[in-house]
Amino acid sequence: MNSVSAGYCDDELRIPEHPVDDPACWKSADLQHTTEWQYRLNRAEVADLDAALALVRAKGLAAMQVTRADFPLPVLGARLAEIRREVLDGRGFVLVRGVPVERYSREDATLVYWGIGVHIGFPVCQNARGEMIGHVLDLGARSAVSNPLDSSAERKIFLHPTHRSYMSNERLSYHSDFADVIGLFCLSPAKSGGESKIVSSIAVHNEIHRRRPDLLQILYQPVWVDRRGEIPAGARPYYRMPIFSITAGRLTAYYAGGHMKTTAQYKELPPLNAGQKEAMKLVDDLVNDPEFHLSMIMERGDIQFINNHTVLHSRTAYEDFDDPALKRHLLRLWLVTPAGRPLPHWHYERYGAGRRGGIYVPGVVETISIEPIPLEPD
Repeated sequence: MNSVSAGYCDDELRIPEHPVDDPACWKSADLQHTTEWQYRLNRAEVADLDAALALVRAKGLAAMQVTRADFPLPVLGARLAEIRREVLDGRGFVLVRGVPVERYSREDATLVYWGIGVHIGFPVCQNARGEMIGHVLDLGARSAVSNPLDSSAERKIFLHPTHRSYMSNERLSYHSDFADVIGLFCLSPAKSGGESKIVSSIAVHNEIHRRRPDLLQILYQPVWVDRRGEIPAGARPYYRMPIFSITAGRLTAYYAGGHMKTTAQYKELPPLNAGQKEAMKLVDDLVNDPEFHLSMIMERGDIQFINNHTVLHSRTAYEDFDDPALKRHLLRLWLVTPAGRPLPHWHYERYGAGRRGGIYVPGVVETISIEPIPLEPD
């Protein structure tokens, strides 16, 4: 047993005998001709938001001080409880429309978004900068295809270790994030592009079960994943995670193809073998197949909530307006829901300290910045 595998005793992880039956299993044809996955706020619910915002303002609370009790929603609250159930135990996602962001200041929009979020789950930190609400917009990050480890376009990495793909206008590959529920709130859409794409990881799993059960067996075995410099106290710069696993009878998926490939920089880790590469390529082929993914353009005032354990998400490249004030700008929340899907031990070991989500590194100070924090120079 070498140093990187010490402490692990992995039993044989066998694929299920039959495809997984789960309400979060869907294909694009099931949903693209219906709006049942969308919910538009009515006047009473918008008035509820305004009243809760006024209450928070009267108390002088900053966003991070706001709890569910501080943001009462006697009308909208019941609907958000239904949305939470749909995200956690139903199809795995909901698009909420009609938040009147056009009449809110940036600070008020942040407060309203946080207030809605705490009715869904508990916010966690998103990066080493301590951001509890992330700004998803083009800050100038650009990827480099000349990775000395592998010059292929599939192995893009960012030039600076603190740059992330959501800080660019480039296409994002399908991936999982670091929480139970991911929320995106659209303040401003792009001039063109920026289409959100989601795919049921349960449906992908079942298709691989049908086509290539031999490769599915490989996807049930843990692979090494690069932390990209965001390392919890006492942890290593990488962790182990299977792409698919079943805990207490529930299927959980985790996929971060780029982070799984850049572990090649660590000499002590075994490289991906031919079987792992073939299995991951099949995942990539399926998630990019229009038969499996659902596309949507997020409009101003939309909030997308997705279950990170049953839905993978992506985004197309986009073009911004020339006016900086009109740049595509989304706010992001990572939410944990302890009553949600049971997680395998790999997830808790990834987060550290018994957490279900978030990125916590030594010295991190949780914060909310109303305006995006500029990138560090190269």
